[in-house]
Amino acid sequence: MNRIQAIVSENLQTNVWLIPSALCAASMGLAWAVLAIEQFFKPELLGFTPGALSVAAARQIHGVIASSVFSIAGVTFSVTMVALSLTSGQYGPKVIRSYLEDSRSKFTLGLFLGTGLYSLSCLSSYETSDQPYLSVTVALGLTLLSLAGFIQFIHHTATDLQADKIVERIGCELSNSLTEFSGSSTRRQHCDDLLAWRRFSRGKRVTIFASSLSGYVQTVDYDAIMQWCEANNASVQVRVRAGDFILPGSCLLKLHSNAQDAGNTVNVNKFFLLGPIRTSVQDPEYPITQLNQLAARALSPGINDPGTAITCVHGLAKGLAEVIDHDLPGKVVLDNAGTPRLLLRLTDFPGIVKAIYAPLRQMAHSEISVLISVLDSLVRLAALTTRVERLATLQRHADLLWTEIDKDQKATHDLADIAQRYNRLKKLTGRFP
Repeated sequence: MNRIQAIVSENLQTNVWLIPSALCAASMGLAWAVLAIEQFFKPELLGFTPGALSVAAARQIHGVIASSVFSIAGVTFSVTMVALSLTSGQYGPKVIRSYLEDSRSKFTLGLFLGTGLYSLSCLSSYETSDQPYLSVTVALGLTLLSLAGFIQFIHHTATDLQADKIVERIGCELSNSLTEFSGSSTRRQHCDDLLAWRRFSRGKRVTIFASSLSGYVQTVDYDAIMQWCEANNASVQVRVRAGDFILPGSCLLKLHSNAQDAGNTVNVNKFFLLGPIRTSVQDPEYPITQLNQLAARALSPGINDPGTAITCVHGLAKGLAEVIDHDLPGKVVLDNAGTPRLLLRLTDFPGIVKAIYAPLRQMAHSEISVLISVLDSLVRLAALTTRVERLATLQRHADLLWTEIDKDQKATHDLADIAQRYNRLKKLTGRFP
């Protein structure tokens, strides 16, 4: 899936209107098909006679069904708005996006609206000589299906408001984003040989390209930039990455090329997709920010919920475990001939660990249970890798956490629990010379 498809897919997933609109259109098509079957295929041809049902009675049934399901659709919409308000007020507005990605509430709303439109379509299409046996049966079946969907919607809304479910959704998004990020190194030739890129770029004329727009960088089309470089025998330093907020006039990239018209052949703004919000398509730090903000709200004096903060720590550790022992893409990208063309501004493993544990260290230094959970997560992560540089990164953040603990203000037994985890981590990170 390319970057445009990923952005379109995410926008469609968070859209409220798509699934209800599709179900409404399908229900009107179903009404047309059922009425056509009633018009041209008589039940007597199949060897049975339907029960007597007048057109007036059928219209009355459809009218009752339509008015009822539209009323319940209003209740469904109201419950959804209340759920979003509660979620936004308690856990922060950023988590609403993950709630909107769930399709079950949108399917329930579309089912009610579709059932109502089906009944209205049948109601206005009957003729005096019709035998409305099939259309009424289908309407009753859709009504039962809508009621089952409403019960499931109430249960689903009640469970989705729980902090654990919200953290689980964002944690899965983090795991998928980090897995996709680590897998990008297999699709292109990456390395960290900055000296080779500088040697190739030395002596070439430098052209700076600035943005004409503002917003968050949602995706960067690195493949198109690579093709542009190869066509002009140039190299490029990309100065922004997904998740950055840029202003008009901000530097997007620097082109190193001796071609006179290299900078006039393309509009570089098309390489960067900007938007009003961040996404996790090429930005694995965005779900990290969401979980850290959720943990910060949980530890605020107004909420004071260390359990939710600990759940956030577990979700962050689960995401980091996806890449703890995997290679991440280097900042220099080579073309098919092995020439260093692109110098990217990508995050690396120390950057990901810092994005996770620096905010946790700052907000949890006074909460014993969260401190222990943070150290436990570092211990578990250290047991998953044998890479010395990554073990050193984990140990560095544990050292910072241990240094910032106010040992004079902690009870002796609490300090002993913290020291036990810290010493266990030192033993794990020091097992390789």
